[in-house]
Amino acid sequence: MITTKYVRDNIAELRDSIKRRASSYPIEELLKLDEEWRSLKTSLQELQAERNKESLKISELKKKGKDASKKIAELAELKSKIDESEKELKAKEEKLERLLWNMPNVLDKSVPAGMPPDGNIIIRKWGEVKKGIGKSHEEILTSMGLLDIERAAKTAGARFYFLKGNLVLLEQSLLRFTLDFLAKKGYRAVLPPLMLKKKYYRGVAPIATFEDALYAVGESKESAAKKELEHVDDEMYMIATSEHALVAMHAEELFSVNDLPLRYAGISPCFRREAGAHGKDTKGIFRVHQFDKVEQVVFCKEEDEEKYFEEILSNEEQMFQALGIPYRLVTLCSGDTGHQMAKTIDIEGYFPGQKDYRELGSCSTAKVWQSMRLDIKYDHKGERKYVCTLNNTGISVTRMLVCIVENYANSDGTITVPKALVPYMGKAKIE
Repeated sequence: MITTKYVRDNIAELRDSIKRRASSYPIEELLKLDEEWRSLKTSLQELQAERNKESLKISELKKKGKDASKKIAELAELKSKIDESEKELKAKEEKLERLLWNMPNVLDKSVPAGMPPDGNIIIRKWGEVKKGIGKSHEEILTSMGLLDIERAAKTAGARFYFLKGNLVLLEQSLLRFTLDFLAKKGYRAVLPPLMLKKKYYRGVAPIATFEDALYAVGESKESAAKKELEHVDDEMYMIATSEHALVAMHAEELFSVNDLPLRYAGISPCFRREAGAHGKDTKGIFRVHQFDKVEQVVFCKEEDEEKYFEEILSNEEQMFQALGIPYRLVTLCSGDTGHQMAKTIDIEGYFPGQKDYRELGSCSTAKVWQSMRLDIKYDHKGERKYVCTLNNTGISVTRMLVCIVENYANSDGTITVPKALVPYMGKAKIE
């Protein structure tokens, strides 16, 4: 995991990053606590050394048949001091550990300073914006009998859905199109477990800041939060994205430099509470609790990190262009970059029904933040270094379905299938 030595060695960079994030993370408290812990540890070691010497003296007195009662009383008092110091040291250790696990990543120097939305910067746009037919995706799909939100709300609650008929085929076509595209680029398909142990989940994402989005399995969120520092194997979370499982897959592993890069295309359902989105996107299936997604994940050497960031971003752009979806790229500012990421560029598709661009994917680099927490390294001529981890959405299916429907719906009540998906659908139109 991230250590206090790392903090001391990189304190200027950490302070600057926390300030740019406008984060309330208590870095000065951590430094003070670390200093107290090291001082207390030194004092404890001195007390323990004194105890050992006094124990030897008592043994010598007893061997000589002399009265050792006074020394024994003094030793008892010394042991009491040691017990108190050990308890205090443990309490400080637990607090330090909690702070270290919740430390945000160091922002890349290229991330613009500012707060959203004004601080985010549009890099470029592609495609011709379409007018659409003036209807929302929910209205279009419900009228065609392809989407049922009312019955899903009855049986599962808000933000769930039933997809039907050709919309199911379109969903599956999107998944297969993405996997085939990435396979040609050298990305290996991986279907991960849909649950992840907490001790590995906190390696990829800070539980304290991310838990509101997660579904805890077998216990309440409150119970899980109280046990944050415990390594209990039966504490599990449903995965919010396959990236989390794929990065954790290589926890505590050592690669040869020749093994890198590793390129994965993780395909899985994703489960999110969307607890921070009350009252936002309540209609339709743009923001839901369960959805399928293909995620690009790369492990690489630190010097190659920028190269693979551009690669996974280019992959997504090529897929959007193949699907004919107008989009723009947006660099997130310091106040909008996720806690565990050093840099993020969002790809936003145009939605005619909303007359606006909305997020369809995020290209991010965690640099060595996740690998430090999960102990993922590679060996290069005897030197062990942490790998860099990067991720980018391939296709987030429900959002892409919404975008395709709003861009390709026709006034005659049909939906044109994007050309890239026709071989998978077996038809050019959805009636």
